[in-house]
Amino acid sequence: MSFLTKEELTELKNQVNIADLISQYVSLVKSGKNYLGLCPFHGEKTPSFNVNAEKGFYHCFGCGKSGDAIDFIKDYKQVGFIDAVKDVADFAGITLNIENNAVEEKDNPNALLYDINNQAARLYHIVLTSTEIGEQARLYLEKRGITSEIIKQFNIGLAPDENDFIFENLAGKFDETVQVNSGLFNFSSHKVFDAFQNRIMFPLKNEYGHVVGFSGRKWQEGDTSKAKYINTSATSIFDKSYELYNLDKAKPTISKTREVYLMEGFMDVIAAHKAGIFNVVATMGTALTDKHVKRLRKIAKNYVLIYDGDNAGQNAIYKAIDLIGENKTQIVRVPEGLDPDDYSKKYSSEALANLMENGRVQPTEFLIDYLKPENLSNLQNQLDFIEQMAPVIARVPSITAQDAFIRKLVEILPDFEYNQVEQSVNLKRENVLKSRAETGNFEESFENFDEEQFSNYPDPGFISGEHEYYESFPLHQQEVIAPAHPQLPNLSRSERAEEQLLNRMIYHQNVLQKFADDESFRFVHQRYQNLFEKIILEAMSFDEIDPSHFGTSLDAEEKNLFYQILSLDLPDETSSQELEDLVVVFAKEMEQIKFSELQKQLENAQKLGNKERELELTIQIINQKKKI
Repeated sequence: MSFLTKEELTELKNQVNIADLISQYVSLVKSGKNYLGLCPFHGEKTPSFNVNAEKGFYHCFGCGKSGDAIDFIKDYKQVGFIDAVKDVADFAGITLNIENNAVEEKDNPNALLYDINNQAARLYHIVLTSTEIGEQARLYLEKRGITSEIIKQFNIGLAPDENDFIFENLAGKFDETVQVNSGLFNFSSHKVFDAFQNRIMFPLKNEYGHVVGFSGRKWQEGDTSKAKYINTSATSIFDKSYELYNLDKAKPTISKTREVYLMEGFMDVIAAHKAGIFNVVATMGTALTDKHVKRLRKIAKNYVLIYDGDNAGQNAIYKAIDLIGENKTQIVRVPEGLDPDDYSKKYSSEALANLMENGRVQPTEFLIDYLKPENLSNLQNQLDFIEQMAPVIARVPSITAQDAFIRKLVEILPDFEYNQVEQSVNLKRENVLKSRAETGNFEESFENFDEEQFSNYPDPGFISGEHEYYESFPLHQQEVIAPAHPQLPNLSRSERAEEQLLNRMIYHQNVLQKFADDESFRFVHQRYQNLFEKIILEAMSFDEIDPSHFGTSLDAEEKNLFYQILSLDLPDETSSQELEDLVVVFAKEMEQIKFSELQKQLENAQKLGNKERELELTIQIINQKKKI
């Protein structure tokens, strides 16, 4: 079938627990009947994102984003309707027979670029898993610990040793503009060549699961090409200084733990995945950039750097610490100059998991080892080293921890005593405190200070450098401490009464019918009256008000209001007395509005000196006042 009927869409949504679906991307906390979390569509510190699992919708009281399961996937992943339906169906374990071009995805200007890259990834995967040349590549990957299951999970593929394999298979499906902008082809002398030939292919996806580019690795011994890896050139959908490998798979775990591991390579990420650690991403052949960090800050609070153990990897850690900040970073140093993948192969996946979870050190300890001069017999080298480390130690919030780091410095400095190093740190500490006070960040800098965290610090002088004695910062399984209810909009008493009555109309057909039949009935505020009239039309067209269907007929402002009304936490049952009380509330406001209007008219009549009109309006005002 090409299209889903209203009934089929409703059935699909009914089979999906929207709270379970959304919790893949947003950390939710149970609050009464509903779930609350920090809205993924706008920045906030207090949770206002409300998910009603029973009724199958979400609504943010902060920014107004609202909808059902399909709406959430569309908004969160920035995809079209058909792709969102497929995503929800996959989550529910339902197979849908929907033609790819059943609906033209006009709402995403990059849809065709995503499409051509997704189709290329599918072809590369088929070559690897289903051809003779693919069998040779699979044997190569198997020797490197990449099983068929990993190939499937990460959609790894193979570009055959042909000039135009992808071009021949995809050119007829996409126009020339898409081909040129895709990054899949090179153009020369009126000929077109595939950008990737004879390489193991790693699809590079954005956080929403779209393939935005590729990284190809050479794999045959006779391959004389210089580059071990080549990436897709920059396109409108791929920027290697912004994208992070595995972010689409890692994001749910990062969002829950608020912690991310940063690695250098694809194979390292896969090794971590095999070790059971899933909140792992990698840069794509480039150093960590400010764009990467800004992107991760939306979902992560803590960063764990686990780069290669060689000099290049350690240099990259040093630069990354400066970029992220010392107070948010920990480092895992891979022994013996190995990278995480090699460490896993040499010692086991369990050993890698243990290293990643328990082998962390604080940035200050890393910097002491990293910046330590090779020739410590030179007095000037020692002085320069102290000058480098003193401000770093002074920025550590805990005085006890500062003491531990000073002792570690003294241990490796042959010509300096504790008091001399401490004095240098104290001078820098005064500058730090003065700077914080001047910028108003004094309390912020020390609000998380926990003396007990460092109260059991052993003296570094008595501990082997191979042992790790600094505590890991805790995994924040739940950052959100949700209030009992989200912050509600600031509404008047009559507005609340009108919303409550509309809620009753939506869920109780007899209530809607009662007021629809009353020609004299009217809401005070026009926005509620407009919604009321549209609800009546929906009810006339269908047997019941299906919120997910009705919501699609509303503009953004009306949709916001509609889901705000649906979000009211009311008892299931209603009564005639409740309805009468609600009407009385905003009927009084209606009378007050009429009273205010009469007063304005009286003022105008007085200005015009119309005595007859003044008398008439005075009598009306007296009678109207009796109704208030």
